[in-house]
Amino acid sequence: MKYHKIISWVAVITGFFLLILPRFIPICTGLTASGAPMRCHYTYQAEFLLTLIAIILAGALLVLKTAEARMMTGFTLALTAVVLALLPEPWVSGICANGGCGKTAFFTLAGTVFLAVSGAVIVWLNYRRYREED
Repeated sequence: MKYHKIISWVAVITGFFLLILPRFIPICTGLTASGAPMRCHYTYQAEFLLTLIAIILAGALLVLKTAEARMMTGFTLALTAVVLALLPEPWVSGICANGGCGKTAFFTLAGTVFLAVSGAVIVWLNYRRYREED
């Protein structure tokens, strides 16, 4: 099996881990004074949608044939992982200090590091292949 396939499967598995993470380590269910959900609820709604996009990108890496297409998809996957890592930060969307939100954010950061590294490795492997084709 080629290395890019192994890295692509790691990215797919990491994406599914990030998708189900709030089920294992739930975020808080608190409400603000006005009765609306807290910021962490909206942060993890955005995390869910971006993780779906990351899974689609990682799955696309399994079927793409050209090195150039894999490079671009790997780069987009790495950028998506960076955005996923930044969402829980207080200056982006933020999370509350209560409950398991901090623990969920920690494991989200760990998963997004794997996702970003997977994307960067895909870019690096396919860049070498792309340069050899020229």
